[in-house]
Amino acid sequence: MSEKPFWEGKTGKEMAGLHVKVTWKNGTIITGVLDDIGDIDLGDNRSLYMSRGYDSYCDFEPMDNIQSIELLDDPEYERIDDIKDVREGDIFVANDGNKYPIDAVDTYRAFGRCRAYFSYSGPFWLSNCSFAYALRPKPKPKLPNHDGLWLDKDGNTWTMRDGSVQCTCIGDDNWGFTRTWFSPDSVQVLAAAPFRPAKAVEA
Repeated sequence: MSEKPFWEGKTGKEMAGLHVKVTWKNGTIITGVLDDIGDIDLGDNRSLYMSRGYDSYCDFEPMDNIQSIELLDDPEYERIDDIKDVREGDIFVANDGNKYPIDAVDTYRAFGRCRAYFSYSGPFWLSNCSFAYALRPKPKPKLPNHDGLWLDKDGNTWTMRDGSVQCTCIGDDNWGFTRTWFSPDSVQVLAAAPFRPAKAVEA
């Protein structure tokens, strides 16, 4: 059974402020931010029609010539769609697009289970009705951070020396000491994360 689209059952108002990638059936692809009717806001009171709805309280219904609509959230964050799964440290995204860092969650509060803290006004319980979704920072992948041997996610052996990293052995016996050295935060090293220090018997 396929997962229902993220927009199903949402009104234009609930879709407002979302950053999306839209693919039309003719192959056109456009990214943009939705307004409160569910259309892409082009500025200067112009919009690119996306939904058959005519006001912010109508259900969002994509036009017939649209093939797909995808959310474009920050890749460093995981999207949480169920308010019951929100926890301290997440970012509460309201229906109006405003974002609130959550400093406490009370599952026994019926109408406002998430609390944000503002230095100028103190704690504030956010209404469950204003919840659109939440963002959770993804954990940073473990990267080599000291000299020695390291194993990547696939079991390959890497050597770190003087702040640079080299893939020394691919697989069990494909050793090579003339391979390229990379910075620990390079694309090649990040793609192989997470790393863990190799024990002498593993290398």
